[in-house]
Amino acid sequence: MPQTANRKPQTANRKPQTANRKPQLGAVLGVLALLGPPAHAADGLITITGEITDTTCKIEGKEPPHNLLVTLPKISTSALKTAGQTAGSTLFTIKLTDCPASLSGKVSAYFEHGSTTDFDTDNLIAYTPSADVTAAAATLPASPGTVAQNVQIQIANTDGTQVKLGHPFAEQNSATFTLVNTSSSDTHKTATLRYLARYVKTGDSAISAGKVVSYVQYSIAYP
Repeated sequence: MPQTANRKPQTANRKPQTANRKPQLGAVLGVLALLGPPAHAADGLITITGEITDTTCKIEGKEPPHNLLVTLPKISTSALKTAGQTAGSTLFTIKLTDCPASLSGKVSAYFEHGSTTDFDTDNLIAYTPSADVTAAAATLPASPGTVAQNVQIQIANTDGTQVKLGHPFAEQNSATFTLVNTSSSDTHKTATLRYLARYVKTGDSAISAGKVVSYVQYSIAYP
């Protein structure tokens, strides 16, 4: 009988041992959390450089912006039979004037890519306008119209090579033009940039007859 009574305190003494294990379990979980998946690392770093100059030209004798309206000829749907075929090439010019005499080298137009650019074809998306377009737009319309099917507008150099919209400047293939003095006594330089706009068929299906319109912003790239 005395021996049995002495065992109760031994059982009571075990409770603190169990309680003491709880912090140890928490410490183990904390270590496991620290050993979990590493924080996500960046896949790369993009460095962007550029240069802005205050040595610039006027366009057609005026300070930019200078907006243009290029009107393509009315052509038959049969003029564009196969994908990739172009028609209606129309010349447009951007004339730089009053360029400083200190500015030398070649200039070109950089055609900015935006919501009207098709990055798969490097062309301008053609839209069916809700109303006739009779003047150059000052800003890109928020809703230019419904997308025309199987036809787009392409910008090209005068030798017929495509200007690849949506590409970086060095890859756009935009022709360059030399700045020149109009006379020996002229202290300013000029340059006339010449490009083409034309229709291009982009699909095998027939093109629906109707008016089309598109828009592209441009910037002058200086030497």
